[in-house]
Amino acid sequence: MQIGTNRNTDELVELPESILNKHVAMLGSTGSGKTVAAKILIEEATLNGIPSVIVDPQGDLARLAIIGDRATVTEKGGDADRSRAWEEKAEVRIWTPTKESGLPICLDPFQPPLGELKRADLQAAWDMMASGFTILARHDIEKSNGAQVKAFLNELLMESARLGQLPGNFVELSKLVANPSSLIEHGGEEDWISEIENGFVKALVREELSRRFNALDSGVSQLMFSLGVPMDIETLIQPSTSGKIPVNILYLNSLGTDNLRHSFLQEFGRRMYDWMLNQKADNDETNLLFFIDEVAPFLPSDPRRPPAKEIIKLLFKQGRKYGLSCVLATQNVADVDYKILGQANSIFIGRFQTKQDRNKIGDLLKVGGGDQSLVDELPNLKPGEFQLVCPDFSKTATPLNLRWLYTEHGSALSEDEVEELTPKSLRDWANDRSIKRSRPAIPPAIPLSREQMSRGLDGSEQPFESHLMGGLMLLRDPKDPLSVMLGATNIFTAATLLLTTYILGQSWIDGDSSGYLPLFGSLISLIACIALGIETLLGDEGALVQRVRQRARPIQYLILIWVWVLWFGNRADWYDLGWASTLVDVAQTITTLFVVLEMAHRLRLGRLNIQFDRDPLNMMKEAIHSLRLFLSESEIAVMRATSNEVMQAFRGLTDLVTVCLLGLLLFEVGEFDIESTFTSEIVLRLFSIYALQLVSRVYVSMQKD
Repeated sequence: MQIGTNRNTDELVELPESILNKHVAMLGSTGSGKTVAAKILIEEATLNGIPSVIVDPQGDLARLAIIGDRATVTEKGGDADRSRAWEEKAEVRIWTPTKESGLPICLDPFQPPLGELKRADLQAAWDMMASGFTILARHDIEKSNGAQVKAFLNELLMESARLGQLPGNFVELSKLVANPSSLIEHGGEEDWISEIENGFVKALVREELSRRFNALDSGVSQLMFSLGVPMDIETLIQPSTSGKIPVNILYLNSLGTDNLRHSFLQEFGRRMYDWMLNQKADNDETNLLFFIDEVAPFLPSDPRRPPAKEIIKLLFKQGRKYGLSCVLATQNVADVDYKILGQANSIFIGRFQTKQDRNKIGDLLKVGGGDQSLVDELPNLKPGEFQLVCPDFSKTATPLNLRWLYTEHGSALSEDEVEELTPKSLRDWANDRSIKRSRPAIPPAIPLSREQMSRGLDGSEQPFESHLMGGLMLLRDPKDPLSVMLGATNIFTAATLLLTTYILGQSWIDGDSSGYLPLFGSLISLIACIALGIETLLGDEGALVQRVRQRARPIQYLILIWVWVLWFGNRADWYDLGWASTLVDVAQTITTLFVVLEMAHRLRLGRLNIQFDRDPLNMMKEAIHSLRLFLSESEIAVMRATSNEVMQAFRGLTDLVTVCLLGLLLFEVGEFDIESTFTSEIVLRLFSIYALQLVSRVYVSMQKD
């Protein structure tokens, strides 16, 4: 991506497209050129085939629809061929909610979350839907009354969705809010419906809510939900003409009040979030660029929390793994939530005059480990001059002169100008999609049952045990030492199972053992190898992988039990494994080790629940039940984040056992001597653990190098 030139060397600065994966921030005072920098990034993304959605609060981004003078581009050192390519590729659409000056677009707040979502994401999605309706009812969700209204609407909407009675318009919602008991005749539990009706808000509040929702079905507000193309991200990223790359501009000037702007952006963010969660995770490619200009009113620093803040924070926090690139621009660094700014890996820093702003820039660079010295240079920068902090491009800040735009830059466009810039072909395309409120092909994400919510059970969740004994997929995280240890354990255990099965088969042929043992061993070995093979070859794709992971725990324990049976049978002289008995000892040690580590992780996260009871049977039942609980992605992330900590503690424990053993041998305590069978067993297991740790450290070091 051609961004500009290096001020010191005049060399062309070409940034890799991959910087978009980790978000970008444009910072600078009025007139510094931050909006120009954002436009350049949008132009380059378009040339690279990446569609974009742009939130334009002032109307100046709409000028992307005006092609710049090519002679001027050439005169200013620009590339005329790339300017021509932009004109040929870009399909600029100016969307005007509640107005027909551009392309009208409307919201459908009644569209439920879509797709198969993980438990935490599912809960968040329904929570955001309830937040949207709370805001539309003019309640502040950060205040006590608003929080109660939101809780009421959240439970009401989820229960109606479970029963297949989710309202489809404001009239239906108004009736449901006024009379939640109507859900009983559709199968709702009377006690629970009564709790929803009376346990969150008073009857007077429900009556007022009902009136407010009913009023939204008329007037200007009604246009935001009925006029134009229903908001759908898939529609936005699809071109009207083959070969074009959509550049979507949400022209917020068409919304008359700040309240409508905030409501629109909150609901748009919800649609973006639903779309994002249905993209392939861990995507290194950028599927969509999302830019929001002058973010301070929408993302202010705490404690201010306007309606759209939380959803935009979620987009910035989770977007990168789903292929969503987030870009923001602001002139008021001190007024923007620093956590949002901290999500940006690449930062364009323009001119800042005030000491307060420069101090904020210094704090931001300090958090990211950037060079503090460039802060002193900021007051002297000219328009179009930036310090580019981009670790993926250069370890030091790059003094940047922005290139000339391929599009026109200037003041905000009026609605009349927007109307002139919207061609008939785009209007016809939009009209074809405005007749009916379309429903996406992706099925709705039905809320969990109350039993699932209380116990944490969710079949869409990915159980952590699948990563322990159910597959080799964590080998794809080569910088995680526990992941590498896991991969080595799985490979070694599978090989040992196959070898022992062969030996038992030979023993049965020779008449030295029962035929049931090799048959059972063959079955276990086959199951283990198939499970490992499916996850290794198919990765994260396909329903088959998901079914294997959901059965990971029984596979895990089946393998572990069989390894222990092999060990015990060899000791009891049921059969003779010969030299392979050493391999069984090693496999027994490391497979048991990972089960113990898993239990330790679960205890750390409080997922192993033991309720002390006089009845031991009940205690055991509750403990076993809790072990079946799936772990959320956030909990798995905690586990991975503490991997090094676990490894250090584990090495410390191993070293302690080794020192104790050496002490017992040195002082010949009891029966501990180098030639005893007991000592050799302990030494073999310590050797296995040390070897596993060594393999892990060496592999991780090689990957880092």
